[in-house]
Amino acid sequence: MDSNEVKGKMKDVAGKTQEKFGEVTGNKEQELKGMGKQAEGKVQETYGKAKDAVRDAEESFRKRQSDVQPNRDEEIGNTDIEKDENAA
Repeated sequence: MDSNEVKGKMKDVAGKTQEKFGEVTGNKEQELKGMGKQAEGKVQETYGKAKDAVRDAEESFRKRQSDVQPNRDEEIGNTDIEKDENAA
């Protein structure tokens, strides 16, 4: 989990609290600030999730590439040796 996910979630919760406080006290400014903080938190949380997804995809790609590449090199090498023997 990326730190941006955690920080974003915390901002979202703080914003909800601030919005509710504004509603209860009748303070529109606090309500709006709370809504803004929620939006900021959701954006930050989404950014953190996207970073995680990219990191996971890169890791998965590297793993698949390292699993496939050695066998492919051996096959290419064997094919080249067979062609050389036939040519001689």
